[in-house]
Amino acid sequence: MIRAERGPIERLLRLEREMWERKCRRDLTAWTIEALAPMNQSPARHHRLLIEHLEKVAKGEIKRLMVCMPPGSAKSTYSSVLFPAWMFAQSPNFDMIGASHGSELAEKFSAQIQAHVRQNEAILGYGLASENVKAWRTTNGGNYRAAGIGGSITGRRADGAILDDPIKGAADAESLTIRDMQWNWYLAELYTRLKPEGWIILILTRWNEDDLAGRLLQAQADGKDEWTVLKLPAICDAIDDPLGRAIGDPLWPEWQDADKLAHIRKNVLEYVWGALYQQDPKPRGASFFDTQSLLVDGRPAPTPANCDVVLATIDTAVKTGNRHDSTGVTYWAYNSLTKPTTYILDWDIQQLEYAHQEVWLPNVYARLEELAKQCGARRGSAGAFIEDKQTGSILLQQAANYARTSGTRAMAHAIDSKLTAAGKDERAIAAAGYVCSGDIVFTEDAYNKTKIHKGKSANHLLSQIEGFRLGAKDGASDDLLDTFTYGVLVTHEQNSGPRRMV
Repeated sequence: MIRAERGPIERLLRLEREMWERKCRRDLTAWTIEALAPMNQSPARHHRLLIEHLEKVAKGEIKRLMVCMPPGSAKSTYSSVLFPAWMFAQSPNFDMIGASHGSELAEKFSAQIQAHVRQNEAILGYGLASENVKAWRTTNGGNYRAAGIGGSITGRRADGAILDDPIKGAADAESLTIRDMQWNWYLAELYTRLKPEGWIILILTRWNEDDLAGRLLQAQADGKDEWTVLKLPAICDAIDDPLGRAIGDPLWPEWQDADKLAHIRKNVLEYVWGALYQQDPKPRGASFFDTQSLLVDGRPAPTPANCDVVLATIDTAVKTGNRHDSTGVTYWAYNSLTKPTTYILDWDIQQLEYAHQEVWLPNVYARLEELAKQCGARRGSAGAFIEDKQTGSILLQQAANYARTSGTRAMAHAIDSKLTAAGKDERAIAAAGYVCSGDIVFTEDAYNKTKIHKGKSANHLLSQIEGFRLGAKDGASDDLLDTFTYGVLVTHEQNSGPRRMV
């Protein structure tokens, strides 16, 4: 009697197990749950998002995937250990390269993959045909090679390459020689080993704005390989968070809640926190502007309900094409009756060919009219104030000609030559007093805004303000910074034009 009852139950359980094992072989989430069960671990929300991206790589929907997460987020467990073991089950005769900053780490990942294969041969449907951690084969024709950056990758070409943790530590991150070596190795060794349809996954914690990820994103902006970037900071700091988190929410609260992360931030200080934990590296040295001074009690201000006037400051691109400068604009509200007097309402940055700038300018005027109504500007829009240099000078002439022929009020004004002739450092020093006094403030809309530009989704105005250092060489990442310092000075009696409007 008892045996008769146990037979069907055992068969049912066995059938359920067989169905689960089949699912593990075709579904990466199921496989990770199975593989991690002996360790009482399971994928958290950010791991599941990572898994979705990895599955798209396996299906050929993503050819270049960049995963930027903080230390301790288990990104390597899923990307460099569990995914390769599962990938070989999807594609017999698959050739894979696993690389890291050194051969020791690369071989450690290799050994961990092998361990999961040994333990789960029945589920995965294949086993190990050889077991040297430097290079091994699977029983279904797969090949895996482990390599350190700088070493030669020999053998067959690869269908896929995983480059995990390319930077060993702070010393390597700060060394231009090592950064150049890594870049050259990526181009000459790793990239050239790929088959025509091969994919690359880069997994890292950001250390330096000029690290391998930074160079690849700049190359993307220059028209080279396009990357899908999964960037997950330890604390959400943007409204377009891939996980849909609210600003201030931790990445993995079950592991490190907001209080633990705040303690880490206090100890590692802002440079390390911004780079390793927020995936937003900045140049070394203290920022010239204290961005806390641009907030009210640590928060951005609501959009003002009343003001005297709204205006825009524009810095135009010096050269055309996606390799060069961008055209930046910042929108302002000025209210002589309040403290602070000056509000940053909005900003935008675009890479415009010179011929398109004249067509783009009316959009700025239209945005100013919207903001004038929104802010109850008593004198309406004062128009756009444009750097009277190079392409900006030509844009001013075209705007003036249009005003004359159409019989409309001139809405484009030149920023005084005394300001445009000054260097960035000089303008920043002149603007600093107004910033430090708390007279300039971000509104919530401008502070929370993000935009994808040159391959990076960020609040580019805030990033450029925070990233400015006195004495730094001029570069392409200062277009919005110029509109910021111009705007501060234009609204504070440093320019004759807008004061007549106010």
